Amino acid sequence: MNTAADTVLQPLLEADPGAPLVTHYDLAAPSRVELSVTSTANWAAKIAGLLRDEVGVVPGDAVVCDLPAHWLTAGVVLGVWWAGAEVRGAGADGADAVAVITVADRLDRHPSDLEALLMTTHPMGLPLAAAGVEVPAGVADLAEDCRIHPDSFVPAGAGPLAVDGAALDTLVDESLRARVLVAARDADDVDAVSVLARVLASGGSAVLVTGADPASAEVADVAATERTTATPRG
Repeated sequence: MNTAADTVLQPLLEADPGAPLVTHYDLAAPSRVELSVTSTANWAAKIAGLLRDEVGVVPGDAVVCDLPAHWLTAGVVLGVWWAGAEVRGAGADGADAVAVITVADRLDRHPSDLEALLMTTHPMGLPLAAAGVEVPAGVADLAEDCRIHPDSFVPAGAGPLAVDGAALDTLVDESLRARVLVAARDADDVDAVSVLARVLASGGSAVLVTGADPASAEVADVAATERTTATPRG
């Protein structure tokens, strides 16, 4: 039984492993970071290895992913799926979750007894300590701790659910089998986990744009440059 990550990544890797899968513009920084299918898969493999080997995630578990719009969020979603687990969004019931992956300013939203991993939001993916962010005792620095894990992953099995109680095939939207523009003034203004899960499940690629008004000329220029042809509905 393939994991959700296998189902998403295998056809993309076979078709064009060098194609862009997630591109993130922070127009306020400004910065642009683009990950190919292969690079995203490498991050996902490392995160899956961390979750399985150090956190103890097993197929069928649930992991809360309370994350902003950032290129690494795609790697987290795929990494949780590759570990055979279900992604739970910020607003979903996380009572039976085994861990939470979030960012520093959202950590206090989650139970202190839940194993926590903090994701960096540095444009280049620097670990939190290297980026000058304090990591609380007992909390893992995702970008630092996953680096020792291999760039490939062999799953132990697959759970039946992908996101918030839904199977992967129910997330498919044919309109998102495209280069998809996801724009928000602030990285927290979009449900990035849900949107990226839908884009990935549909076989599309995402262009995340933060730091500017979505209706601005700057965002329109990015859309033209990246040749986006779709935006998420709802």
